[in-house]
This record gives sequence, structure tokens and C-alpha cells, in this order.
Amino acid sequence: MVQIVPPADVQALLAPFRSWLGVWEGEGAGRWSDPPFRYRERLVLQAVPGRAVVTWDQRSEALETGDLSHSERGYLRLLQGGEVELVLAIPAGYTEIQVGRLRGERLDLSPGGLGVTPGARRLDRVGRRLQMEGSVLVHEILIAVGDGDPVPHVLSRLRRQP
Repeated sequence: MVQIVPPADVQALLAPFRSWLGVWEGEGAGRWSDPPFRYRERLVLQAVPGRAVVTWDQRSEALETGDLSHSERGYLRLLQGGEVELVLAIPAGYTEIQVGRLRGERLDLSPGGLGVTPGARRLDRVGRRLQMEGSVLVHEILIAVGDGDPVPHVLSRLRRQP
């Protein structure tokens, strides 16, 4: 069933995320396997008019070559009490659902579901942290393969673009 959110409620749900909206760019580093890698990241967060939803459009390019290395598209669903659901599709063969809550300037997201296609690399859990540090948005992804605890995969520091 589709939940209709009155316009005043949409604005109230969106208010804590207003400072997060926009185009963010920067660099990051990560590790999946050896060797470690560096990348350039662009994250675009846009409010969907009339909905308690923010579009999420992310892409990363290899720092050395400019080649596309990763991308993801989806939605950040804004719920009561700062609760959020992040729903992403990733062309490397994954769908990701994250759940969490905005607490001040920090958004911790925990695994809510992960789909992995038969041809994708094995991946068992994904978690994310986003933290506003002044004018910088820090985006960290943690992953787990097998039964181990999630470990840092990538971390980027992004600045809002004009």
C-alpha cells in the first residue's frame, strides 16, 4: 500500500536533510583486494518534489585513468523520527537496502537486505556511514565476505559543488 504523506509532513521529513542536498565531489581510497586503490567520487542528492524521498546518484572513477570504476542509483526514503531507508541498484550485480537514522550530522546505515547476482563477486554484508564534517561529507562503506565482521572498503571526502 502506498502511503500518502501530506505536503507539510514531507517538508518536515526533508528538513534535517536539506544541508545534504546537492552535488558532492571529492576523492577517496579503498581496498577490495590488493592493491589498494584511489578514486574520484561524485554523489548527487536531490529531493523528489512532493515526496519524502531523495534521489541518490553516485559514480566513481579511477584516479589515474578517469575510467568508471563504480556507480549506484537509488533512493533515500525519509521516515518519521529521522529514520531512513536507502535502496540502491549497483551494476556490478548488487541491490542494496540499508536502514538507519540521522543523528545530528551523522547517518549510520545497517544492512537491511542485499541481493547478489550469480555472476557478481561474493559479498555478504554492506554497511555505510555518512558524516557531515563542516563543509565536507565523509562517505564510508564497510563490507563483509563470509562470516567476518564488516571491514572498511572505501572512504571518500566530498565537497559541495556550486
